Amino acid sequence: MNALESSVEHLYETFSVYPPVPCMSGCPCCVSEADKENLHIRPLRELDENDLLKYVFKALTTWGSIEDFKHFLPRLFEILAKGGLIAYLDTIIGKLEYGKFEMWPENERAAVETFLLKWWQNHVETQSYFDHEAFTGIYKITGKLDRMLACWETDFQKNGFRVFVDCIDHYYLDMIYDGKNFRHFKRDDIKRINLWIGKNKASLEEGFFYFENREAEFAEMISNALFIVEKNCKNLK
Repeated sequence: MNALESSVEHLYETFSVYPPVPCMSGCPCCVSEADKENLHIRPLRELDENDLLKYVFKALTTWGSIEDFKHFLPRLFEILAKGGLIAYLDTIIGKLEYGKFEMWPENERAAVETFLLKWWQNHVETQSYFDHEAFTGIYKITGKLDRMLACWETDFQKNGFRVFVDCIDHYYLDMIYDGKNFRHFKRDDIKRINLWIGKNKASLEEGFFYFENREAEFAEMISNALFIVEKNCKNLK
């Protein structure tokens, strides 16, 4: 069992104190009896993305209580860890905020934060793109920017390097010039990200020479990222 899987199991253990409620209250205009039945047709761990999708949007506002949401949360995150619900991560993060996550018991907050940080680490270790919604959402909930950056390896021989290049190529200018994608970040934290990128600039130089004759298209992307950083890195004061 890897660290991400362990964090999922810890979620199930932590939130097992919230049993299922067969008759969850819901707005009759928004939630049908069939919708309610879909959530209890199988054991929690066997519910799939389609079973839970409508609930993701209606939870807390027009369907169920905070205790109900906590019951389903481990399964929502488990599906996320397996590659599902990615497009709805921002909605799930929004439900945490709406549910006053900052006031949850410490052990529950710790379990959620551990999962999100492990999920982010898994993303940079396995994916080739920078998911700014995930990065922003995890930052908003955990506030642990240092840990998010610490697990992000930028060595050109690591997968995180591709995420690093994609981040700079698509989001760097937006970040340092007050773009909408980073509007939730404190200004001091934007500076910290910028400083981290500057410290890892050498990886771009090394990566370009490594990929120049191996992946010409990716090497061009690296070159562009390096140009962006060198031209703009000092502009953030």
